[in-house]
Amino acid sequence: MSMISKQLTKNDIEKSLLIPTDSFRIFPVQFEGGCFFNVAAVDGAGKAWDFPCFVQQSEGIVSVGWLQFLSGIDVRVGDTVFLHRKSTDGDDGDDSTAKLKIEVKRKIRLMGEDIWAVVL
Repeated sequence: MSMISKQLTKNDIEKSLLIPTDSFRIFPVQFEGGCFFNVAAVDGAGKAWDFPCFVQQSEGIVSVGWLQFLSGIDVRVGDTVFLHRKSTDGDDGDDSTAKLKIEVKRKIRLMGEDIWAVVL
């Protein structure tokens, strides 16, 4: 399964999620420097989201507008966001046309073991 993961920084939480353009090559997104595009994704609860993105070619990053997505959830610096391609076999549990799934997880140490807790 194709996936992008990124540990979140203060800038990611307060302004916009910054992802290297090379990471998007694994997804069916075509873009050129300085252009806008949207990424449709579904969260773990099955809610569809449309993320506005801007390619900053000079810096080699995609700026993802996702502050609306973050409102109302307890996301912290150090949490990790995962964007991955949804399976195509129809077993995703939702009827959305989005091809990507977005999750935010937090690594928690419990009884000496690291586990991933889903934030959203």
